[in-house]
Amino acid sequence: MQITRIPAQRENRKTRVAVYCRVSTEKDDQEDSLEEQQKAYMELISLRSDWELVGVYSDVLSGLSAEKRPQFMEMINSALAGNIDRILCKSVSRFSRNVAECKKYTDMLRLKNVIVEFEKEHISTADTTSSFIFSLMSAIAENESRSISENMKWGQRERVKRGEYNLGNNRILGYDCVDGKLVPNDDADAIRLIYALFLEGKTIEEIRRQLADIGVQTRKGTRLSRNNILYILKNETYRGDKLLQKTHPKDLITKRPDPNVPFESKYLIGDHEALIAPAVWDAVQQKLKRNNELTEVVGHRGGQPHFLYGKVFCGECGAPMTRRTVNGPGGMKIKTWICREKRNGSGCKGRNVKEEELLAVSETATEIVVKEDGIAAE
Repeated sequence: MQITRIPAQRENRKTRVAVYCRVSTEKDDQEDSLEEQQKAYMELISLRSDWELVGVYSDVLSGLSAEKRPQFMEMINSALAGNIDRILCKSVSRFSRNVAECKKYTDMLRLKNVIVEFEKEHISTADTTSSFIFSLMSAIAENESRSISENMKWGQRERVKRGEYNLGNNRILGYDCVDGKLVPNDDADAIRLIYALFLEGKTIEEIRRQLADIGVQTRKGTRLSRNNILYILKNETYRGDKLLQKTHPKDLITKRPDPNVPFESKYLIGDHEALIAPAVWDAVQQKLKRNNELTEVVGHRGGQPHFLYGKVFCGECGAPMTRRTVNGPGGMKIKTWICREKRNGSGCKGRNVKEEELLAVSETATEIVVKEDGIAAE
């Protein structure tokens, strides 16, 4: 049998190369600039006749999550779609400082025969022996980031101990930051108005509408939201004080407060000029507390609650009683008050009571207790 050898026909195609650059917003070194990284890689690719530059992707973000780097994600998607053969990156830490995320994307690319090369560490994912080194370097990079984060947390704790704080972008309505101190500005009157209206009995929505009518806006130029107004009413800054370190420090990876990290708050009294008198501020806090307690009893309230809410309590377990409509004889609707815990299935044996019985004793009572043998009013 005659065998004819046919030489393999190699595909005459250049390697499609992409470059990924990222700089930390905390670094201003010339060698770390995007322009310098891009220039160096473009010169390198131009020296290779078998390489073809298909894209330069750049992110100016220091965040760890890949989803927060749009150019990175665009490059990954293009590579997975078969448009990139090789990716050049300055270092492992530029690609990702998160070990799990870094391995996730390089493994995804390896399955698509896309090679990633890291210049600083001399690592290429094309080398099967580099897998361990790659993992080790990724872990070191993450540990470095964690070390920096811990140093920052330590610095923050020391500043709190000294009573120092950073206002960031001066995002406290009613104040400007002048030489590190809070100084009232033209929005101070709006803050005083919010407190006054709230004590007058205005709802948050009514306050919102009145502020919008007179043109009061946030620093971003938008209408104050419900949460904006509640934040203002609860903020001790407006009585001249300052609470430092209100929440747990943020976790390096999740960027959320870590409940496992202990922290110590510090309350500064008379730190700056107050917009609200302490007595007024305290009165607002008491009213907010009463509103929250009432909300716990009533649940979500769309309008004004019944005047008995917060006054009627179960004589069996002491829980607040809530108002419900039940069907009576002949389909008659009867307003009845029922123990909240009983309704929740706690097993409380407290009796239900018709609203007409409560109304008979409610005119002068500040608290009504429903007992098995009658109603006690104080």
